[in-house]
Amino acid sequence: MAETGLFITKTIIVIRHAKSDWTTGAADFDRPLLPRGRKDAFAIGALLEPYDIDLVWCSAAKRTQETWEQACLGGAHAEEVDFRRSFYSAWTNSLISEMTTLDESLSTLALVNHQPTVGDLVDTLAQPSDLATQVAHHFPTSGVAILTYQGLWEELHPGQAILESFTRVRRDKR
Repeated sequence: MAETGLFITKTIIVIRHAKSDWTTGAADFDRPLLPRGRKDAFAIGALLEPYDIDLVWCSAAKRTQETWEQACLGGAHAEEVDFRRSFYSAWTNSLISEMTTLDESLSTLALVNHQPTVGDLVDTLAQPSDLATQVAHHFPTSGVAILTYQGLWEELHPGQAILESFTRVRRDKR
């Protein structure tokens, strides 16, 4: 954990689930990943391996759960994972409101969710930049945005985070 003055740097990792399989006929909530999606999700794990994730908020939809499970096989790790059905249809403002209730001992939060929520969350939290605008308008599957924030969770407001990086994780070229 990096400290700056009185504040511990918070890291917010926003992940869009990997590519799902539309051919199964499953309801949207129950749609699994494609084999390509599983490979990409595994590769997300390698990207996240260096991070000490304290908490993961993951939509309970099948494709988001599979994304996180594959990422763990690829090297991601977290102290706690919270799979919630309410995250499936969560609005950005409700997620930010929940973030403000996090314990200050948590320095890294990862969110595995769906579009348009992931793009809107980055757009809302990040300070204006060309990269933030680009990500807000196009947040592809297997996309990972890394934001940092200097402050207390309880004081988190729109426009206070810095979008440090955005990566569309691809296991191999297709």
